[in-house]
Amino acid sequence: MALGIAAIFYLLGSIPIAWIMAKLVRRDDIRNLGSGNVGVMNVALSVARWAGILVFLSEAAKGALAVILARKMGLNDGYVAMAVVMALVGTSWSIWIGGAGGRGNTLGMTAILVLAWPAVLISLALWVVVRLVTRRSFIATRVWIFTLPAILGLVTRSWIYALMGVAMSLIYLSAHKVTTDDHTIIKETWPNLWAFLTSPPRDRHSS
Repeated sequence: MALGIAAIFYLLGSIPIAWIMAKLVRRDDIRNLGSGNVGVMNVALSVARWAGILVFLSEAAKGALAVILARKMGLNDGYVAMAVVMALVGTSWSIWIGGAGGRGNTLGMTAILVLAWPAVLISLALWVVVRLVTRRSFIATRVWIFTLPAILGLVTRSWIYALMGVAMSLIYLSAHKVTTDDHTIIKETWPNLWAFLTSPPRDRHSS
């Protein structure tokens, strides 16, 4: 049973929406564009802003569906946690594109939003405070990654979801690098949000 459930949710997460969008809109492999990330921000930066929004909504739907479907199946907390982690694994290492993938931030945060929404509010508040103090998005995200297990454990009062947070944090850390951080690229390239939203996609194969 466990293997079957793991496979179902891995396949759900593994649908490479960002890769598909880049192929449809720009006729190119997203892995060859910008930072190479198969995710929301790289699509927004390298393909089109509206395409990034569609990828964001699709990844959010995958995260919500992981929790909702697991609960509809009558699974206990352990299996719900497994469903979220396996969907995240699928997003990060998709079988359809040779094991490549995105960071899974959107999927993971949406899954947590459905599972325990106060954890998202705490995470966002923590991120904003660290971002204001350090003025660096990368550090704010890194602090959030390290504190995620504690946040989930405290909010849910469940060691199962705390362990889920540990698994999620390890997955996030495996892909969180300064050299490919699209948020850092946005800050360094555009002076404000409006300039980012109205600018054209960055050049092919640029970083």
